[in-house]
Amino acid sequence: MILAKKSQMKNPTEYSSEFLFSKNEVSPNIKSCIVIPVKDEEAYISKTLTSFLNQVDIFGEPLDFDQFEILVLANNCTDNSVALIKDFQLNYPHLNLYLDEVKLSPANANIGYVRRKLMEYAFARLSKNGGGVIMTTDGDTMVASDWIAQTHWEIDNGAEVVGGRILLSNDELAGLDEFTCTHHFKDEKYRLLIAELEGKIINSEFDPNPRHHQHFNGSFAITTQCYKRSGGVPEVKYLEDCAFFERLETVDAKIRHSNKVVVYTSARCVGRTEIGLSYQLNVWKNLGNHADDYFVESCASIIQRFTQKRNFIKLWEFKNHTKSEFFQTLQKIAPEITASEKIYTSLISSSYFGEWYERLIQNEQFNSNRKFPDVPIDNAIKDLQSKLQEYSDYDFAQTSIL
Repeated sequence: MILAKKSQMKNPTEYSSEFLFSKNEVSPNIKSCIVIPVKDEEAYISKTLTSFLNQVDIFGEPLDFDQFEILVLANNCTDNSVALIKDFQLNYPHLNLYLDEVKLSPANANIGYVRRKLMEYAFARLSKNGGGVIMTTDGDTMVASDWIAQTHWEIDNGAEVVGGRILLSNDELAGLDEFTCTHHFKDEKYRLLIAELEGKIINSEFDPNPRHHQHFNGSFAITTQCYKRSGGVPEVKYLEDCAFFERLETVDAKIRHSNKVVVYTSARCVGRTEIGLSYQLNVWKNLGNHADDYFVESCASIIQRFTQKRNFIKLWEFKNHTKSEFFQTLQKIAPEITASEKIYTSLISSSYFGEWYERLIQNEQFNSNRKFPDVPIDNAIKDLQSKLQEYSDYDFAQTSIL
């Protein structure tokens, strides 16, 4: 009976995908719909699902299972993933875990398509309850015991989108070779420094320091209201999380990079997608001890990019002012930018700051940061640390890898 209730389709095809999860009515108490795409994850999926069994609230009390559901879509699996998930359903029937299987054609057999479809299903189900929070993680990732609760805490405090902190699991991290580890830690330090510098320069009300740099599908959440406003996940084959983040920025989504929301993911160097964390780990593995070959954006370029964005944020506040007032302010705030009818027209025709800013940076005239060449990552880290030390309230703990 449990299998009949919670899993479907012995010989599924993508042509029946519109009916996925349709036999499992959403409970009226569900506040979060968690979606997990799975393809050949037999080595990890049981651990992933187990991490949902002991979810607690922010006070450490057990979280009511009636508040969340999990949708697992197994696509083109050739291993024992599906059997393991079905066994999990049998062993833990109190968990609102629903499984569906689908065989996709080569054109749609990619993570971008699967994740987009899953989030569409989650949106439709939560909409029946008047809305909620769409959450996603991966089939090789273990969420922290307060992952759901901390995500809701951030949303209750004003966020519409929450990117959680994605860490490599300690046991697999220990199995990486020395050079891969070194490159990974340097890259993390570099990106965390950039995140803090962005927090200092942009000073976002909804994403203040301490913050991090990750907004990826290993730990990602969005309200149904914001999801609807954005138009959903773009149609891309991979890096759908990056494409979605860029789209969310264009509609001024209130995005929070939270250190309270944490997951632990695998450190495998061979993954299920063409580009992703596993791909990057493999690049670092092949890089070996040639650290000098690892070039990144310079501190000078980063500062100019963030400063330029901050200036445009200030200019956006003059959207409802007269044209002459706008141009006067433009000359004061960003004298390097040529005042033109085009820039003003794009301003008044844009509904969101992010929409306007995207139009501006697509114009070559505003991409002056390109004059700064890339530099070795060690140099960039040193320069970023030096720049951040100019701020009296610099928090060194933010750059630690925990």
